[in-house]
Formats: sequence, C-alpha cells, structure tokens
Amino acid sequence: MIDSVNSGMSMPPPPKSGSGSEKSLTTEQQSLITETLAQFDVENLTEADAQSIVETFSQAGIQPSSSFEQVLADSGFDAKSIGELAGVSEDGNRPPPPPKQSSEEITSIVEYLTELMEEKLAESNNSKLTDEDRQSILDQVSEKFDLDAGDSIINTTA
Repeated sequence: MIDSVNSGMSMPPPPKSGSGSEKSLTTEQQSLITETLAQFDVENLTEADAQSIVETFSQAGIQPSSSFEQVLADSGFDAKSIGELAGVSEDGNRPPPPPKQSSEEITSIVEYLTELMEEKLAESNNSKLTDEDRQSILDQVSEKFDLDAGDSIINTTA
C-alpha cells in the first residue's frame, strides 16, 4: 500500500513487518504529515495535489513505514491512492516530464501573438483589447500550436 508513495519519493521499499528495521516517525514528521494532508480534501484530490503531497514528504525525508501508512490512514488518506494519482508507477518511476519548449517555438508563439494582437487592435481602432478579443487570440494560438484547453501558452517551469 505504501509502495506507490514510497516509489515517488525515490526511497527503498518499506521493510517487511516484523523485520525490526522499520524506523518510527518522529513527532515532527507526524505533525508534518498531518498538517500537509489537512490542506487537501480526500474526496476531491487532484493529480497536482497528490504530486504535491508526495514531493513534500520526499523533501522532508519521510521514509515509508507502517507508522507512516497509519498516520495517512488516520487522516483519511490511502497511500496507494495518493501514489497512483501522483503518477508514480509500480517500478518506482514517475512519468517523464513534458518536453521543454525550444526558444524557436517560444519565439514563434510570441511572433504569432504579436501579429494577432496588432490585427485585433487595428480592426477595432482601440488601444485596448476586449475580453472577447483576448479569448479569440488565445483560441487561435491554441489551435495553431496544438495546445489543449487550459494549457499555458509558454511553459515557464524549469
């Protein structure tokens, strides 16, 4: 059950019950887990939420254990469900990140945006774009560059 969250944190699998090597959570770790999970609605947990949870625990160096699993369960969360939702595979690997945008692609998008904005402003003889104009431009850019609804035009993640 904990393997999915564990694998996203790039840690070894949890020890078998009764092995004696299982490490207990500190009070601070228990508090961090509880406080982190309190920020999320278990019934409406998104992929981004699950990824944030996994990342928080990973950065804190929290190692999976039965006590870790129990603190999650006490908060109403299932470790396996969080791991699956975060996109953590059974072999412990996350899916590859989306490809980075090239500077040529960004330049092309910016040039197209500029062209569309200039056209809209010239058509309306205004110095400001309306919300309709902005949405129309965004729709045209999304169509030309094959972007899904809700995707950012320019990927700003490092």
